[in-house]
Amino acid sequence: MGRTIRLGFRFGFGVLLALTIAGCATQNGEPLKPQRVNLTSLPAGASAAATGETPLTAAVLAAVNAYRTEKGVAPLAADPALQRAAAVHSADMALRNFIGNFNPDGQGAQERVLAVKPDYKGSVMETISVRRDAGSPSPDALAADIVKGWTVDPTQRKVLRDASFTQTGIGTATKGNDVYVTEVFATP
Repeated sequence: MGRTIRLGFRFGFGVLLALTIAGCATQNGEPLKPQRVNLTSLPAGASAAATGETPLTAAVLAAVNAYRTEKGVAPLAADPALQRAAAVHSADMALRNFIGNFNPDGQGAQERVLAVKPDYKGSVMETISVRRDAGSPSPDALAADIVKGWTVDPTQRKVLRDASFTQTGIGTATKGNDVYVTEVFATP
């Protein structure tokens, strides 16, 4: 069975440390100027490589909704724009060989959603899972394993159970035997 990479407290601490260090960064003795993050487009290569709904995306949605229902939370409705943002992020991680909620250009879930839905005003959260050497389990078995991994991480579990999120988009990508899964959660 594959290995799941979970991002939790250690990831958050690492991001905080990196942001703290970045806040102290200088060039020629001058503080670095903040860079603008692209809000109007998604990475071109990942955008071209992103796939639409797959058996795995459907299985992940079913597993997440089963978990939410079991916890007394309404199921999520699939949204095509959120699905596109999630699919591009999964493809981007696979193509550029990184794992994280922010791509190398600094674009996060909110920026990706705004790139496909410019008038969006709600809140966005994102969970990711990367399965190394996943082999070829059924979509249902892989989805159950991915969602189980999300439920054991306190931060991701909180997102899964958050009733304010009513819409979702799920995207997957593969690179060899590695599987990348992104789920975007959004409020109306």
